[in-house]
Amino acid sequence: MQNSPLRFSLLIIGLAGLIFYLAYQFVPPPPPSEIKIATGREGGAYYNFALQYKQQLAEKFNVKLEIVPTAGSVEAITALANNEVDFAFVQGGVAKNIKTIDKEGLVSVASLFYEPLWVFHQSNVSARYLSDFKGKRIAVGELGSGTRPLAVHRLKNNGVTAENSTFLNIPSAEAVEKLKAGEVDVAFFVTAPTSKWIAELMAFPNIDLMHFERYKAYTRRFHHLNHVEINQGSIDLEKNLPEKDTTLISVAASLLAHKDMHSGLIRVFLHVLKPIHEKGGLLEPSKTFPTDEYLELPLHNSAKHFLAHGPSWLENFFPLGVAVQLERLSIMIIPLLTLLLPLLKGAFPIYRWSIRFKIYRWYQTLRDIDQEIQDIEALKIDVIESKIAQLTSLRCELATQKQASIPLSYMSEFYTLRVHINLILQQLKEQQQHLRQLAS
Repeated sequence: MQNSPLRFSLLIIGLAGLIFYLAYQFVPPPPPSEIKIATGREGGAYYNFALQYKQQLAEKFNVKLEIVPTAGSVEAITALANNEVDFAFVQGGVAKNIKTIDKEGLVSVASLFYEPLWVFHQSNVSARYLSDFKGKRIAVGELGSGTRPLAVHRLKNNGVTAENSTFLNIPSAEAVEKLKAGEVDVAFFVTAPTSKWIAELMAFPNIDLMHFERYKAYTRRFHHLNHVEINQGSIDLEKNLPEKDTTLISVAASLLAHKDMHSGLIRVFLHVLKPIHEKGGLLEPSKTFPTDEYLELPLHNSAKHFLAHGPSWLENFFPLGVAVQLERLSIMIIPLLTLLLPLLKGAFPIYRWSIRFKIYRWYQTLRDIDQEIQDIEALKIDVIESKIAQLTSLRCELATQKQASIPLSYMSEFYTLRVHINLILQQLKEQQQHLRQLAS
């Protein structure tokens, strides 16, 4: 029984450590510190937002973001599906219509801002409806961009196809130059109003911006489409661009990720996205984005909770990096506590029983002797001396136990045992002395 409390405590600590180690094997790895995001061409809205993300992720969360420029949304979502990047900007309507990739493993993080469909045309080209562009030279966006499928589909709805018109699959920068040079009659762009090309084309002579007179028909027929108002002078007050209020149809840009993306990294991204996009802009009132609206793919579970309820309670009390680590460990701590609480609850009764068991074992020896000497007067001298030796040995065994090693709560039973041993031993010695006197 020497050092029993210490040994028992070490046993409990060792067992808890073993359970902790086994549970830790099921803890997910920490979020990656280096990730890639697919954007559009350099200088575009996607690329510029990614530059802001990159700075914030590095400064606040020590996460390195590599920006991978692409031709546009189609190429970006393809890169994401092929595991070439971890996140991708995608224009609304692209994920739903693209058929050449497997989208089962992809999810949405949030929609971020409106992207109008800008249709610029030569002033001498009639442009009341898209059907007026039949037979014209039309820049519909380069292959791999999100602009091209949106432009081609809307033109097709109006009877304008590659069979009756000239479709030019060229990048936006080239389309701008050809439009200004008169080599293109119409050019489609899907971009934010802050793009340098928008103000440039609005200010260029003999180039006009199309007003979508039938915007209600588009938004009701195609649910991924919205409409936005570009008010007079909102692009450039000094030059009064545009010169009149103009209605455009638009889509919402979204951020996509892999379905198995680490939930901690999703929330890290949302902490960066929120202050950047919730400020609003020329088209979006403040607090409109980021949002779970206008999405074509299912929302990541962590993003769903964040967008609906904001930061978790851990993030309200701890820095985000600490909160993410605590969330990782919670997967281990909850089952660990589930195992440890019953263990600790049952450990102390077992400990008490282990100490009492040894005392009771001594008591059993004492009881056996007591039962054997019930008729003490009929016992012979050699039997009495044998029992005296047995009790003396038992008393010596108790004497070797260090009282300091016995918990105070059990000292009463320990001393009571010693008293009972001495009591029976005294009876045996008195009978021994009586028999010796009779023999003499």
